[in-house]
Amino acid sequence: MLINVIKRAMKTKYLIFVALSMPFFSINAQQADKWENWKPLIGNWSGEGVGIPGDGTGSFSFAFDLNQSILVRKSSYNYVMEKTNIAFDDMMIIYLVDATPSKAIFFNHEGFSRIYSISYSDKTITLNSENAPQTPSFRLTYTFIDDSTITLKFEISRDGVNYITYTEEVGKKE
Repeated sequence: MLINVIKRAMKTKYLIFVALSMPFFSINAQQADKWENWKPLIGNWSGEGVGIPGDGTGSFSFAFDLNQSILVRKSSYNYVMEKTNIAFDDMMIIYLVDATPSKAIFFNHEGFSRIYSISYSDKTITLNSENAPQTPSFRLTYTFIDDSTITLKFEISRDGVNYITYTEEVGKKE
């Protein structure tokens, strides 16, 4: 009889533990899903493209940091225009607002920075720069072609409505 009482008490403690743990497990499941749109980009990529600065080649990477609370993109490109090489390095940090990766901040080697808002559609991630006085607007669009290929289009607009393509490239996952 004492053994049955102990078994019931242990069973009750176990059920209480499971019930109290459920919110923790569901929060972790939600956190795992918040980066779902970005997961195919995690890793190292190489790219080739064309645009206003000339033909370009380079590489970029996406990696989580700070216990998956941010996603860091780093890139390095060289463009050739009329026998002149133009090097370009940048970093972007994608971060959460209300538990959703909906903002990014961009920095480049020239000291330029810009905040972007992020939107998602079927096979694209689009980053639109937030308005800043007397500066152009920028749009960066990743389009997924397959598991290891994306296109990347960087556009500029003087009025925030009419964009011109500055660079367009194809990226291959390494």
